[in-house]
Amino acid sequence: MKQVFRSIAPVVAIAASLTGTSPADLRAQVAATVTEFAAGLNDPRGLAFGPDGHLYVAEAGVGGGTMSTVGQCRQVDPPVGPFVAGYFARVVRLSPSGEVAVVADGLPSSEATALVGGDRQGASAVAFIGNRLLALIAGAGCSHGHAADDNGIFDVGVDGLSQLANLSAWLLANPGEKGARQPLDSDYEPDGVWYSLAFDLGRLYAVEPNHGLLVSVHPESGEVTLVNDLLSTFGDHTYTALAADRGDLYIGTLGRIAWLPGVFPPVPDFEESFRAGVYRLSRNGDAAQVGTGLHAVLGLAFDRKHRLYALQSPIFIPGTGSLVRQTADGGWETVVAGLSFPSAITRGPDGAFYISECGYHCAPGEGRILRVTIP
Repeated sequence: MKQVFRSIAPVVAIAASLTGTSPADLRAQVAATVTEFAAGLNDPRGLAFGPDGHLYVAEAGVGGGTMSTVGQCRQVDPPVGPFVAGYFARVVRLSPSGEVAVVADGLPSSEATALVGGDRQGASAVAFIGNRLLALIAGAGCSHGHAADDNGIFDVGVDGLSQLANLSAWLLANPGEKGARQPLDSDYEPDGVWYSLAFDLGRLYAVEPNHGLLVSVHPESGEVTLVNDLLSTFGDHTYTALAADRGDLYIGTLGRIAWLPGVFPPVPDFEESFRAGVYRLSRNGDAAQVGTGLHAVLGLAFDRKHRLYALQSPIFIPGTGSLVRQTADGGWETVVAGLSFPSAITRGPDGAFYISECGYHCAPGEGRILRVTIP
């Protein structure tokens, strides 16, 4: 039987303003133009355009909550966990003019209690299969304070969210190389923090960053199949962003964080603290690194010329995020700089790129969507 969350909320218009960096303060290069498309969001994460031409946004939510599962199951280790939980995540729809309407709310969310600045999880990504809207939930599971709700992929329908795939149960049964280590690796996450979702050539994909597991989910049966243990293939990185181009899958990494003993947050030395890259899994089975020299990649996208773009989001340091484009020699050129905590990117039917900004470590209502046009 499919698990069902709360019913779809009535369409509600939201009017709010973002305090922080204005589009005029963003440094656009490569002749790019940046405008604010929508504001007033709560930790906006993954983006997807629907067949109706509207942009759908997964929100992690405002954080907080009073639910806890300490003593009931294994918790996420400090300096992140344990988590407290609630039901503050949402999926919202943005009209072509940027008006915000709630599609589904009251979804499982959680917030780390030990992490400086908090770490909010909730709805992390959205995707479409034809007219079907799917949402990836990452804020549920017993390790996140939810004893009755699991992480997974859900169909968003008129009667609420119904579970297509239970990713908490799958991960507990299939922890991968990292999860099988004894003693457990400090990155071990019992329910996972599933971050990205992609649909390509009839297959639905999701990635779990800390375990480094890429899975496919059957669109009808919900059967979960391991596609690649990325840790075994490419090494011990944090795999975050998914994108598809001409049948090949591309995966971005957060990079590795350099820590001073007993000091939090990490040392703000980009070159030493973050060593992120982009990897490709080709349809023919080849696996290769195709991009280096990046810092904390949280989004990947392609333009109509099949050029690769990477969204960089150095953690804890506002104003250091950027959108870069890969050059013919494998290097990177900056398209937009000065972003604060960008968390996802997609290309719209108009050819413009849409970026979730203030996707984490921001106050409620400070999230927004930026539109980037490149001639």
